[in-house]
Amino acid sequence: MNQSRSLVPVFVLVVSVLLIAGLVWADYHFARSNISGEGYTVQWISVQSLAKSGANPYSDQVTEKIRLSVPQENAFVKDIYPKYTSPLFSGLLIFPFTQIGDATLAHALWMTGQLIIIFGMSLLCLKITTWKPAWYIFFLFTLFTVFGYHIVMPWLDGGLSIWAAFFMVLALVSLSTNRNEMGGVFLALATVQPQLVILPLIFILIWSISKKRTVLVLWFFITLILFTVIGLFLVPDWIIQYARILYNFSANFPPGSPGVFFTSTSPGLGKQIGWLVSGISVLFLIIEWLLALRKEFRWFLWTVCLTMVISQWIGIPTIPANFIELIIPLTLICAMLSEHWPRGGSWVAVPISILIFVWEWVLFYLDLNGDQPAMQLNLIFPLPAVLLIGLYWVRWWAIKPRRLLIEELHLSETY
Repeated sequence: MNQSRSLVPVFVLVVSVLLIAGLVWADYHFARSNISGEGYTVQWISVQSLAKSGANPYSDQVTEKIRLSVPQENAFVKDIYPKYTSPLFSGLLIFPFTQIGDATLAHALWMTGQLIIIFGMSLLCLKITTWKPAWYIFFLFTLFTVFGYHIVMPWLDGGLSIWAAFFMVLALVSLSTNRNEMGGVFLALATVQPQLVILPLIFILIWSISKKRTVLVLWFFITLILFTVIGLFLVPDWIIQYARILYNFSANFPPGSPGVFFTSTSPGLGKQIGWLVSGISVLFLIIEWLLALRKEFRWFLWTVCLTMVISQWIGIPTIPANFIELIIPLTLICAMLSEHWPRGGSWVAVPISILIFVWEWVLFYLDLNGDQPAMQLNLIFPLPAVLLIGLYWVRWWAIKPRRLLIEELHLSETY
């Protein structure tokens, strides 16, 4: 019996190695097709140009090289061409892949790594939310979630949104276990794609100060300054060049917000409706932020999730491919339903994930032969709408201290 148990780790290791090898093989053949990977290629060309020839990733020379290799990125948006628009220190992530001689193999390894990260995020979200579903429920939930539009598209694109979401998840895991130093480091790492995490990041820093977790804030700025200085050694004026990109945001990033959608569908009142949606979103966010200050982790986590959802409608340009971080609020909603209804609450996760899966892919399918900008804009609504309703559905259970919630459940069983 003891010998059989000792072989279990060996068996798991062998199966894991074979599984990863199979994923690399499949991704290699997929990468050879050049069907997708535009975001990855932009990063790879930029960082390789810096590493091999010292070329500035923000320069016209590198930009022209990118446009010749990636003519289709953001093709649904007129007058916006692919270029390097990331903070220079984000290149540390892709630098090891630029040293691989076979470009296709490098892309395949990148895709495999990101796929592993996606499944790892699913497991870490369980830890953050303390959700413990049956394995078959979690399997179905993961199946429809991971293969949803908002995760498949960023994985195929190969950009940095998956990494930013992953580091945000790690930061929340660190906060849940009071590892404030690591939380600050991971929070700084999440800024590899700052527009994705800017509002959750600001709230986390404000909440940390209110809870006197100044160590997290200190480590965040130390790490960010360190990365910035490393970038200055490589490209002395990279901060100025990156600031220009952000200043000319509309010229460098595809538009994506409720305001743009309403303007495209209703030119007369669309702009005003967009401002109304953004204004209401800002008001709700400010109120919830003020209420969550100095509160315990459960309330804080719910507010972080709300911030992630409302960020998509607040007016900051985004695209559905950046929605991968919304796996966190989706898991929180399912966890709260399971906690409140122990006997069958976990099953609700399955129809919720199926609803989002079907809604997104149906919109994508219907617009394949239609107006491509509308395709992107239509998909701004399904996932955030479901999550916003779900978050306010479970708000009371989520923000209440766990001890009081357990006492309330026992009291309800008595009567």
